Amino acid sequence: MEKYIAFISGAVGAIVSYLVGGLGMAVTVLIALMALDYVTGLMQATINQSLNSRVGFNGIIRKIYYLMLVASVYLIALVIPGIEYAGDGATVAFCVLEFISITENGTKMGLWMPKFVQNLLAIVKDKTGEDNGK
Repeated sequence: MEKYIAFISGAVGAIVSYLVGGLGMAVTVLIALMALDYVTGLMQATINQSLNSRVGFNGIIRKIYYLMLVASVYLIALVIPGIEYAGDGATVAFCVLEFISITENGTKMGLWMPKFVQNLLAIVKDKTGEDNGK
């Protein structure tokens, strides 16, 4: 399910980027969301007494990889005509996934979430076969 959400949000992001002439701030927003996700993950692990330096390090490595992947899409767009906005689309897709992760961290901390958000997270977890751990 996360793949479909990422694909749809990425396509919408690319279309919006095309319509407005580029998003510009998309990567900055992605980096901010990644930092927020990491901090909320630390908070969640502290509250649930599951803080693990290896898991945290792996999370940082994953985020660096995602940024490299986004950068490579922007670079490829420089040499392939017609896909100038693919980088913005990929960036928006990762922004959506980071936001989902931030809300998951909140629910793992036992914080209140609107029912529709809880239902969406349950659907995403069910479709991806995820358990409660990352």
